[in-house]
Amino acid sequence: MRHLISRLFLTSMAAGLVACGDSAEELDPQVVCHVGAYRAPSGDVVDLTPLSASGLRWRALDGTTGTLRPGGAGEWMGDVGWTDTPHPVRFDLGECADGVITIANHPELAGTAVRIDFPTTETTFDSEGETFAGRLVLPLGEGPFPLAVLIHGSEDSSARDYYYHQRLLPARGVAVFVYDKRGTGGSSGEYTQDFHLLAADAAAALAEARRLAGDRLSASGYQGGSQGGWVAPLAASMSDPDFVIAAFGLAEGPLAEDRDEVLFSMVEAGYGGDPEAMAGARALAEAAGRLLASDWHEGQAEMAALKEQYRDEPWYDAIEGEFTHEFLVRPIWQLRAAWPFFDRGTSWDYDPRPVLDGLDIPVLWVLGGDDAEAPSQETQRIVGELQAAGRPVDLAVFPTADHGIIEFETGPNGERLSIRYSEGYFPLLADWVRTRELSGAYGDAVLTPRSASTGSGE
Repeated sequence: MRHLISRLFLTSMAAGLVACGDSAEELDPQVVCHVGAYRAPSGDVVDLTPLSASGLRWRALDGTTGTLRPGGAGEWMGDVGWTDTPHPVRFDLGECADGVITIANHPELAGTAVRIDFPTTETTFDSEGETFAGRLVLPLGEGPFPLAVLIHGSEDSSARDYYYHQRLLPARGVAVFVYDKRGTGGSSGEYTQDFHLLAADAAAALAEARRLAGDRLSASGYQGGSQGGWVAPLAASMSDPDFVIAAFGLAEGPLAEDRDEVLFSMVEAGYGGDPEAMAGARALAEAAGRLLASDWHEGQAEMAALKEQYRDEPWYDAIEGEFTHEFLVRPIWQLRAAWPFFDRGTSWDYDPRPVLDGLDIPVLWVLGGDDAEAPSQETQRIVGELQAAGRPVDLAVFPTADHGIIEFETGPNGERLSIRYSEGYFPLLADWVRTRELSGAYGDAVLTPRSASTGSGE
């Protein structure tokens, strides 16, 4: 996930920087005015979200996506997915007030698409001493509707500006409550990765969503992606939701994520069949984890000894991970000295398993089978244990998807080139929220519904 300690953060530490700040890029009003969901003549929906101060990203319900920037003759064009490969699709966004756009060179979206004007209510609410900016978005129609509170990943930008689910879900009959986490966008406070505090904020968001929507809701719960896969179940344990979705998150704690990334990087580098190499990499990851979890009080001597033992091994430089790689290439004193300036309060010792064991509401896990940032194999195993114990947990795995349920191609240098979301991912989320049952077909997703004996959770 690259969210617990970022590469940028560590590079800055190495350069001797001792201050950090996060400020949202000012968005161009002539770009923001086009943000929204549009229905094409085929009935398909495309969503436009800000990409930067001067660009947009389009996403279709089928999972195709690309960037958009102004071109010649009023056209907007860009690249496939997150690559540098030009996409043939062309957009004419017209005038901001028109509410229509014209799309060419996309088989499902071609023609004039009309903006969908979802009923939207802006609000503020309080949690743990801070004030939060939130937004309720309802589908068209009378309802009642199920509602998903969108819980953040690790990003420090405004969810109200950038979260596309706030329109793609209503386009398929699911209401959404989206809010800026503390210290971002229009919300007060300091940005944090304290899962317990973030979960309390999410519980307050659910209460506000229910207050605003009233009897227009048939059910309500949480949808958390990435880091939100830890926060959403924890928020559920603090409140009374009807369901939880954890997407491309982990049923293990933050330290296990780093360990799994380390082992994944070893396998990718061709050392998966070398038990001694894998054991050495695991030992290094566990020592690095103890350093962080103990606030640097435990593990320094062990880490120094392990580095001395393994530094000349051919696999040493292949180790990646959330943070372990940085412990191998930088002295501990350097990391520790800069840490107070970059610590985001991450709940390093958090163990999600007791929380998951205690949930008796429907839970959906959506995982990428080839996730390099949050390897999902152990989470799949844990979900299987929960199902075997009779917990109402469903599992959907998109076998070739990376983090974010994003498909990729491999470039000539081995780099992953992200090209689109997995087919069926967006419809799966909406359909499951509406029914809290896992059935049907969603692209190549492998579906493992809960045991029939646990019921549907209705």
